[in-house]
Amino acid sequence: MSRNWSGSRGFRVLVGVVAATAVAGLLSACGNESSDSKSDTVYFGVSGPKTGGSAEYGRLWQQGFDLALDEINAAGGIDGKKVALKWEDSQSDPKQTVPIATKFVGDKSIIAELGDFSSPASIAASPVYNRGKLVQYGFTNSSVDFTKGGDYSWSPSITLDVYMERNAEWVRSKAKKVSVVYLETDWGKQAFKFFEQFAKEKGIEIAYSSAILPDSQDFRPVLIKGRDANPDAFVHLGYGPDGALVVKQLRDVGFTGQLFAGQNTPQFIDLAGAAAEGDIVNGVFTPSDPSPKIQSFVTKFRAKFNTDPGDFNVYAYDALNVLVKAAKTGGATREGVLKGLREIKDFDGIGLGTFAFDQQTRRPSGVKPIELELRSGKFVPVGSAK
Repeated sequence: MSRNWSGSRGFRVLVGVVAATAVAGLLSACGNESSDSKSDTVYFGVSGPKTGGSAEYGRLWQQGFDLALDEINAAGGIDGKKVALKWEDSQSDPKQTVPIATKFVGDKSIIAELGDFSSPASIAASPVYNRGKLVQYGFTNSSVDFTKGGDYSWSPSITLDVYMERNAEWVRSKAKKVSVVYLETDWGKQAFKFFEQFAKEKGIEIAYSSAILPDSQDFRPVLIKGRDANPDAFVHLGYGPDGALVVKQLRDVGFTGQLFAGQNTPQFIDLAGAAAEGDIVNGVFTPSDPSPKIQSFVTKFRAKFNTDPGDFNVYAYDALNVLVKAAKTGGATREGVLKGLREIKDFDGIGLGTFAFDQQTRRPSGVKPIELELRSGKFVPVGSAK
């Protein structure tokens, strides 16, 4: 998931308004660099969706966080102190993330922040976190612009340009002519811009393209036009819920070709059903990975939640473990977390493997997504044994 949001006039206006309203809170909060040394708990703030259209992602985050907290606290927490979260429901709305950021910056018990889900929601709050010197760990923020917000904005997410280049490579292996639909949002427009660029470089003809409204329930008028362009494959650039509708409605209007749509989430698999069989997506994780580290994680996750983990569980699980390791290394303070992120060379994630942060981009160096195919209700690596 990724985006270039700063080009939107509306977004620039929003940033100017919310940043101005936050200044008073920031001035009093900037000096709060350490957690309360008398407390027996170390807190991380979470700004993310628990209600609204993106609530499913917040639910998946919660599962990943819960498993990580179980393990972290069973192992002694941070220097013997329990680790806990203070969660604020943002609905992934930029208008809500700014006051949440002001609240977190002003709460000196919070040593770092996790979130928000979408890049525009996070980018709106970046000035607050950076002025308040509180690490903003946007672990699902793939906008190429997110970490440009300042020294305190970090993300382990693969950026949208990388996702779309890999996506174009995989599409080219299956098709020479495609139809594309993408969300009518800043994210969707940026995704299409990158995909269009790389499709041209790799010799893919885009026979038809159209934006789709995120809240629409009937995409068939657009999909019929895409079908009638006679593509070899259909590409959807969006999220799980809209991806599931696109997949089902494409099959309803008679398209039988290859699909590149949706996300590696239980919600997408459940909503799309049999229509998505053979669908291909970008991902960072599959529970079928035979490595002992992955299988240990999968076993623990299944035991706790009675289901397989997916990408967004892994994102949250890894994110909390990264920040805890940073705090253990640099100190359980705001500046200690920043120090740990800058100095540690061997963060070890379920999704990304062992990595270090590029200190210029504040993103992991050299990581790439994997290609997953839906088979019998599960995403598995493309080319794996059937």
